[in-house]
Amino acid sequence: MGAVCKLLSRGLVVFLRFVLCFCLNISVMGSGTELGRDTIVAIITLYKEGYKCKDIATRVGIGVRQVQKWIKKFRDGGGEDIPTPKPRSGRPRKIQNRTSKVIKRQLDKNPTLTARKLKENNPALVQDVSVRCISDHLLKDLQYRSCCAKVLPLLSAKNVRDRIAFSKKYKDWTLEDWEQVLWSDESMFVVSSGCRSKRKNWQDASHNVWRRSSSLEENRLAN
Repeated sequence: MGAVCKLLSRGLVVFLRFVLCFCLNISVMGSGTELGRDTIVAIITLYKEGYKCKDIATRVGIGVRQVQKWIKKFRDGGGEDIPTPKPRSGRPRKIQNRTSKVIKRQLDKNPTLTARKLKENNPALVQDVSVRCISDHLLKDLQYRSCCAKVLPLLSAKNVRDRIAFSKKYKDWTLEDWEQVLWSDESMFVVSSGCRSKRKNWQDASHNVWRRSSSLEENRLAN
């Protein structure tokens, strides 16, 4: 019975403490939470005026341990300069600026490269980087978008003129004339390119390409 009463009283104390903090608009901070410059200046100013740590914590609205921590730093620094919080670097980037430039240069040269292919082509740079991380870097940091290549005719106007001229030149040849021609290799003729075309090739070509968001917007406005 005594143990139960002890637990109830302890819980009541904790509850009343949080109610008091809420009413006084006091935020109970952990020891790992860094304060702003203005809060630190206020702590040191009140300390110089002779206030106790508990009174400083109540006035500033932080925990007593935080006040003691910054007063100790102030004393250790000689009691003259106001201490400043150390900058937090955060989690280090997986892909450095040099690696990002290499990836961008490779994509500009060959927009059909996938994130997995980029990882395979650069084992020394992105060895410890996942394919998902590379893909997120392309989308968020480099502002690339994976899109379907536009369907364009593979024959230019010059190609069409040359082929018509060739056909007109040899249109009167007979079968015996063509039998005298030595065919050295095979050729593949494709009418169009892009993700909607049906290719018959010995190697499957990738139809998705990487484009910068700015270039996509320019093309949209131009059309």
